[in-house]
Amino acid sequence: MLVQKERGRSYSYPLGMTVTPSYFCIKVIRKCERLYLNLYERNEEAFVERIEFPKESRIGDVWFLQVNTRLKKTFEYALEDEKGLFPDEYGKCFSGRDSFGKTSLIDNPRRCPVFISEFDPDNDFENNLDKKSLDEAFIYRLHIRGFTKSNSSKVVDKGTFKGLISKVDYLKDLGVDFVDIMPATEFDEFIRVGGSWISLFDKEKKEKQEKIRLNYWGYADSLNFAPKASYSTRKNRNPVDEYKSMVKALHEAGIGVIQEFFFAGKNISYIIDVLRYWKIEYHIDGFHLTGVDCCEDIVKDPYLLECKFIFTNKIYESKGKNIISMDYDYMNNMRKYLKGDEGMVPFVANVIADKSNYMNFIADINGFSLADIYRYDYKHNEDNGEDNADGSNMNFSWNCGFEGDTKKMQVLNLRKRMYLNAVLLLMISKGTTCICSGDEVLQSKNGNNNTYGQDNDISYFNWKLVNKNKDFLDFVRAMLGFRREYILGGEKSKTSVHGMQVWKPDFEYYNRQMGIFIEGKQDIYIILNMHWDRHEFSLPTIKRGSSWKVLVNTDDINVPFKKEAVKTEDQRKISVEGRSCMVLVAGEDKKADVRKKKI
Repeated sequence: MLVQKERGRSYSYPLGMTVTPSYFCIKVIRKCERLYLNLYERNEEAFVERIEFPKESRIGDVWFLQVNTRLKKTFEYALEDEKGLFPDEYGKCFSGRDSFGKTSLIDNPRRCPVFISEFDPDNDFENNLDKKSLDEAFIYRLHIRGFTKSNSSKVVDKGTFKGLISKVDYLKDLGVDFVDIMPATEFDEFIRVGGSWISLFDKEKKEKQEKIRLNYWGYADSLNFAPKASYSTRKNRNPVDEYKSMVKALHEAGIGVIQEFFFAGKNISYIIDVLRYWKIEYHIDGFHLTGVDCCEDIVKDPYLLECKFIFTNKIYESKGKNIISMDYDYMNNMRKYLKGDEGMVPFVANVIADKSNYMNFIADINGFSLADIYRYDYKHNEDNGEDNADGSNMNFSWNCGFEGDTKKMQVLNLRKRMYLNAVLLLMISKGTTCICSGDEVLQSKNGNNNTYGQDNDISYFNWKLVNKNKDFLDFVRAMLGFRREYILGGEKSKTSVHGMQVWKPDFEYYNRQMGIFIEGKQDIYIILNMHWDRHEFSLPTIKRGSSWKVLVNTDDINVPFKKEAVKTEDQRKISVEGRSCMVLVAGEDKKADVRKKKI
């Protein structure tokens, strides 16, 4: 192998490895005195070639290497300095951690194949997803491994990118606009815990072993150019092509892909390099960025101008239909209002009448699942091994009179009504709508509000609930349809807030009731009664020949969403039960039509 001592062409190549038919180049940023490139045969521990980076072709902490030789297609590489082996931060794929959470692999060096296979995207760039904005979208947040890892998924390739492809029809039927995928790059899932423990499997030797926890969520140091190898199928493992195939399948179903990245302590040039690569190479539609503060340069990058962006709990100067932020204030305040706290009506009125550039959600991975908000007053994180000290204590939840599982019908029925109320409020709020995977089928996490390390059925999507809780899933689907038709559909609609008396909004601190009148192509009136007592509400006057009809009534927990709206007996007022919501639509009176025809 002939090593080019001068910088030559390697100076102009991007960071990472570039392979041509006659030579290869690699560019690395590393603060060290000596740097080596080690080449390996696949599945072999010892390197077959060790090449030192020439100091003559180094600028600051940037090292250049050009070698005039062909590389075997079976070669992998890693880097080494005086401290030992380390992976290429710009590597596009890795071996060494092929099985998720397998502790025997914890010290395996991660190596990159020198050749990345070509994938034919066909016409994937010709979709219309660029025209689909985030501010009116329904986003479904999921974990690649957890979405299909459960045996209940009945998927062959469980917990993989390919496994998700098997569930695209489910996502399409649910009405998903974009999937928000939790970190799925080559992150380190092992958390080394201080201290040691005695092996229970080696009683004679009593060996002390390191205690290790798993980082299931993926918010950890990561090799961000590479999709996670253990999220791909074992046979002919190829995470790059498998991720691309997943994106293509979602696009063909009309579903966009937003990938979450965790960038703790990374500089802006590295972040932009990663995002550009994923946009160009994987055709994803947007990015959910966590651990990032310098975002103006990112959203204004010319390569990324058509991308969607979700930021964590912060809005930046560059606002737009495709730049939004997760809103934990919405989650907390809506939970307060739903359980009947005082002083919340002004907040609810604001998010229903006028709100943009935020992503709304009632439940998130941080905190209780939707099912657990009304099952538990307190977190139950004992399984995390931290003496229940981890996770938030501010959940704004309510167990409806009994902590955890119960067979008391009074409690169960109240919980059902609260779940329906939560979905209804989410769907009528202005802004982007988001549901976490499992919440649409009321999957409980047994009161654990911080399942970062639960790589088990607590975190995996339970597909049995799709049938078991079909009525609730159908309500979610129906309310999404309602949202698109009535809340988002009318550009000329006018929204006004009322109290129990029409045209008299009541923002008193003690008040928990309100009405929302949306005047448009078809008038609708939404009544929210989060007080525990029944109240009578007056109804707005609508045009002659029309009448108010009940489309949604969460007090009717068996049939909350009516297939056909039911005309109210009294067109001037209506009683609404405590802790329930009602939606009325103005429909043309058929009797009036008959009279007109006779005349």
